Amino acid sequence: MKRLSTVLLSSVLAFGLVFAVGCDSTGGSADGESGTVELRMDGSSTTMNAVSSKTTAKTITEALVTIDEVSIVPSEDSTEGDSTEVGVQALTEENFEVDLKQLQAGLDTAMAEFEIPSGEYGQIRLITANEVSMTFDDGSQQDVMIASGQQTGLKVNNFDPFTIESPEDRVEVTLNWDVEESLKGNTTGRFVITPVIDATVDVASGSDSTSSSGSNG
Repeated sequence: MKRLSTVLLSSVLAFGLVFAVGCDSTGGSADGESGTVELRMDGSSTTMNAVSSKTTAKTITEALVTIDEVSIVPSEDSTEGDSTEVGVQALTEENFEVDLKQLQAGLDTAMAEFEIPSGEYGQIRLITANEVSMTFDDGSQQDVMIASGQQTGLKVNNFDPFTIESPEDRVEVTLNWDVEESLKGNTTGRFVITPVIDATVDVASGSDSTSSSGSNG
């Protein structure tokens, strides 16, 4: 595992990602047509909910999430809730870490750009390590379980599925972590890591472009 700094995160991921595609799992067409996906991550927060707990994200100085895998999943495979090996997978040679507090502070990271076979895609899935490593403002540290991160992946869906038809098609997917909602403490001061992630999907096909958004769940 390697720790990525704010400055190096974008460049290391962009050059370190290895693109692996299984035609049977992605539903790509036999004629080899493909488009381009750019994957980004930031900490934009759209929630208006107040956090009424003794411990909140404001008391955290660092929250390291280890991401093992990111998949862009075809619409036909998005119901395979128990599978972590579906879709077009962007794999790194080593695990990498993202500090959610840096995302919350405004870090916008270009994670990868890669070709994707033609087809319709309706889900983004992140496979994470079992725990989030958190450091608090009093210097204490705690490893906290993250729901579904390793078993079935963190699924981001409910955006309008996008379709790749030709090499001119380009899709920008931005994963927006709502850090305040994801890092909630309950009334006893114990943390509950329930990731709240939405996606903004911008599709450009020739002179046409569309945009949609959705959340994990």
